[in-house]
Amino acid sequence: RIPANRLIEDQRRAKSAADAIAALERDGFELVGLTRGQFSLTDLLEAVLAKTGPAALSISTWTAASASVQTMLELLQTGQITSCRWLVDCTFVRRVPALVAQIRKEFGDDAIRVTRTHAKFATVTNADWKIAIRSSMNLNQNPRLESYELGHDRQMCAWLEQVLADVWANQPRKLAEGSHGEQTAWFNTHG
Repeated sequence: RIPANRLIEDQRRAKSAADAIAALERDGFELVGLTRGQFSLTDLLEAVLAKTGPAALSISTWTAASASVQTMLELLQTGQITSCRWLVDCTFVRRVPALVAQIRKEFGDDAIRVTRTHAKFATVTNADWKIAIRSSMNLNQNPRLESYELGHDRQMCAWLEQVLADVWANQPRKLAEGSHGEQTAWFNTHG
């Protein structure tokens, strides 16, 4: 079903992510927008957290920039993020092993899992808010046309969280350190 309160906007001229999501409300409200890269998924997450207050964060991304990981760490250290878990593509582990090690060290040994993914989504949840974000943006700067859909949507949030829960329940933590063949075999069996 299409949400009763859907706002579709061309945000290519919005000055910031906070401006873009200013209309965000609870109870079935969904924002759909396009950007020209003037703000990133990181900026969007910061703006959402400013609205929701402290919340748990789950991220699925093909890649992440060191600066974005650092921003998420700062949000964790200031209490704006209460917990954070990362689902990343298998190639991310090979491309930036030092960043994967930093995520494990700073967010917890169990904070990261790998799969073959190009899905970019995040959930921001606390007692009052269940925000689901679906986006074309990775967790880095994207100076190009990008799209996003976000809203307070308990059903979508629960569904995305269940996808992640299944991965965490069925994938050994050590698989992120495994070979590409082992990771691909896991995806082909459990993906």
